[in-house]
Amino acid sequence: MNNKIKFKLSEINQTTKLITREISNFSVVLLRGELGSGKTTIVSYILKELGVTENITSPTFSIVNQYKISGKKINHFDLYRVKSESELDVIGFDEYFDDFSISFIEWPEIAINRIYENYLDIYIKFIDDTTREITLKKSI
Repeated sequence: MNNKIKFKLSEINQTTKLITREISNFSVVLLRGELGSGKTTIVSYILKELGVTENITSPTFSIVNQYKISGKKINHFDLYRVKSESELDVIGFDEYFDDFSISFIEWPEIAINRIYENYLDIYIKFIDDTTREITLKKSI
């Protein structure tokens, strides 16, 4: 099943509310798109919608940021700088996945062979400076 959503950046709050409803059945959300398309921004809005109140920052250099809401862990990965699958072992990638967490993974291609759960795949297409198109694809 594929859903496409075309939106203006000024409508990102409404768009991420729609996406948040879609992720309720998934513990893994993959985000794909060219550099600067808005992956981190979308994750930030989704996390706020889920109830994260702390400052949400990009994990570009830390590779993973972790947040907690209602006793549930939320992992936000940015694997852009990870160059080999063996580097995932160094950060303990597999250990972040358990029954009580949800993980958002930007640039997931390097880790796709390690994702064993059903996931929501979000493709972000840059249309112009103010417009994006998102395609949601469920792995089920």
